[in-house]
Amino acid sequence: MNKKGFTLIEILCVIVLLAITTCFASSSVIKLTIQSKEKLYCTKLALIKSAALNYAQNYEYELTNSKNLYENHPSLTITVADLLKTGHFQADKDNQVLNPKDNSSLNDTKIIIYLENNLIKATIASDNIC
Repeated sequence: MNKKGFTLIEILCVIVLLAITTCFASSSVIKLTIQSKEKLYCTKLALIKSAALNYAQNYEYELTNSKNLYENHPSLTITVADLLKTGHFQADKDNQVLNPKDNSSLNDTKIIIYLENNLIKATIASDNIC
């Protein structure tokens, strides 16, 4: 007798192999998603630094005459919210700058602007990943 088709064991083997392949693929997609969110976060911090430097150029007099010191250099401490108020940075949503990793607000993130050898520099307090 000539039967055409697959046995139950063959079908189950194919299903198990597909399940294993799906597990590997989904873990790779999750890893890529996390990596892309971290890169986007670093890019957003770089944009915030750039906006802070632009802010510092507009407030150079205050920076030069500041009594606050950062590593023995005159400095100003601002937040992302200050950049939003002065129009140096645009909000993502509802006047909030969002962290792409967890959608938390970055508005309270502190930025230190300082003068070092007559060059304006900026550092972000929570810049621990980038």
